[in-house]
Amino acid sequence: MLCCMKKLFAFLLLCLTAAPANAWGPQGHKLVALIAMDHLTPVAHKNVKALLGPETLADVASWPDAYRPNETQTSPWHYVDIPAAASAYSRDRDCPTQPNVKAGSNSDKWRDCVVDRILFFESRVANPTLDYADRAVSLKYLVHLIGDLHQPFHAYGPEKGGNGIAVVEFGSETCGKYPCNLHSVWDSGLILHRQLSDAQYLAMLEKNIRQNSPAVTPDDPAAWAAASKALAMVALVPNHGTIDQAYFDREIPVVDQQLEVAGLRLAAVLNRLFSTSPVKFKPAAADSKQF
Repeated sequence: MLCCMKKLFAFLLLCLTAAPANAWGPQGHKLVALIAMDHLTPVAHKNVKALLGPETLADVASWPDAYRPNETQTSPWHYVDIPAAASAYSRDRDCPTQPNVKAGSNSDKWRDCVVDRILFFESRVANPTLDYADRAVSLKYLVHLIGDLHQPFHAYGPEKGGNGIAVVEFGSETCGKYPCNLHSVWDSGLILHRQLSDAQYLAMLEKNIRQNSPAVTPDDPAAWAAASKALAMVALVPNHGTIDQAYFDREIPVVDQQLEVAGLRLAAVLNRLFSTSPVKFKPAAADSKQF
């Protein structure tokens, strides 16, 4: 028991001290999930509850980032590297094949980038022949990855999605234990600079949705990727650039817009996948694999 507790403590410590992950920060992912929860149909809500039990979409929204340090093969699932000069997403150019899989072969159905993995997990969430555990894990990934793709620098290839662009963030060169970079600014720096609680931020975003009715079509992750990459191009700063109040005032409406649209698109996807009352899910076998 003591050995197990030590391993658990070490894992939790790793999650808390690891370098910033390529994702919205916890508040961003939670806000996307909370918006989605507000816009689910009753039948979709029942399906989510049947799969997640007492947990909510908001509870599981950041789970793939905590799981990721132990499963490094999942890292490419969180982003797509679209070149700066490209105007659209290209699967053959931007989405790598799985290891030891030849492009165009029968095994090349799903690739290792966020665009393909959203579609992959949609197919698993919607498959009633899979057991409870598989569908629940797939739902957790789907919630997270749809959020990820709406962070603009998840679709921008150069400088590792902005991770290689050092910045001075509101007067500081360090963010926590690490040098500030443009990707981390968009993950969490701009969101945290608002200094709003989850409830306060959610209320503001829902008010924006009611007033502005943001467009949530098309239901196409490739199009979402191209739109995110275009936003990243506008938000670029030079290496060792400054993230100040003027940058915040210009870009925080984009952050809010992306959180809103991600939440609404997540709800639309789940409403489509969960259009009928939940079936009785088959229990997971003790030795079943998640994927």
